[in-house]
Amino acid sequence: MNTSNRRAFLARAALAGLAPLAPVAIGRAWADTGFPQRPIKLVVPNPPGGPSDIVARFLAESMRAELGQPLVIDNRPGAAGLIGSGVVANSPADGYTVLVTSRSNHVIAPLVQQGTQVDPVRDLAPVGLALRAVGILATPAKSPWRNLRDFIAAAKAQPGKLFYGSAGIGATNHIAIEQFKSLAGIDLVHVPYKGSGPLITGLMAGEVQLALLDFSSAQAGLKGGTLVPLAQTAARRLASMSEVPTLSESGFARYDPSFWIGLAVPRGTSPEVIARLNRALDKALADTQMKARAQVNGWELVGGAPQVLEATIRQDMADFPPLVKRLDLKA
Repeated sequence: MNTSNRRAFLARAALAGLAPLAPVAIGRAWADTGFPQRPIKLVVPNPPGGPSDIVARFLAESMRAELGQPLVIDNRPGAAGLIGSGVVANSPADGYTVLVTSRSNHVIAPLVQQGTQVDPVRDLAPVGLALRAVGILATPAKSPWRNLRDFIAAAKAQPGKLFYGSAGIGATNHIAIEQFKSLAGIDLVHVPYKGSGPLITGLMAGEVQLALLDFSSAQAGLKGGTLVPLAQTAARRLASMSEVPTLSESGFARYDPSFWIGLAVPRGTSPEVIARLNRALDKALADTQMKARAQVNGWELVGGAPQVLEATIRQDMADFPPLVKRLDLKA
């Protein structure tokens, strides 16, 4: 065996010998941190009862088994979620204060709120992407359209004559449909409502012809026959809505207005602590009860490394600032 081949052989042997130790080394890194040794505060930047709060309570229940400590819910609503984001950003970077974050407070709120001192992208480190909540592009049952293609054709034939509703100026479903208008090349008139409840009532009554609703909010109207789904934002058709095409199937593969929820911690938190929280999140998402809840609520469970959430945020930061600027949105 010549010198060059011998070196290559020894290098491969060394790597082969170390490979079985890698999981042990990682496990020891978690153990060495001693984390967690006390309860963890899970900050929800929204009022109790909303989607983020519901997800947080399910995650707190499931993650406790892996972490060996309770996760205590702390609702901090206000300023479109930036109050809660600020609480976490200004907390010690020790993993004991975790934010239940979403596109709304992590990306859109800082763009719309004026003079905010909180920048979630700058101040927070991703832990993991928990899920994407499926949305439904819906129209009143009394409308003549039964698919997205026909709705777009009608909108192009009547520019500025059809209306869409949102939960308010600057709301996620306002900006999402403005993005859809741009991609589809149509002109719709915006009608902002004071929240999701009035929006659904107005849509059912035919005051507007289109709205983006979260899966749970849309169910009563869909089952009652007062709303018709034109498309769903899921990557693959949900089993409970197998007859409704996805946006990708409808010609909008690049368009993803689904409402995502993830976990984040103060920037500067150690990689070992983030890895520990990420592992607990992944185990919680793999839980049988969590999967059952996801099916009922129209959630696509995601999980994976912190980089999955980081990439999602990076894409949003490429998509949404130009839209917010064009719409001149200010809180």
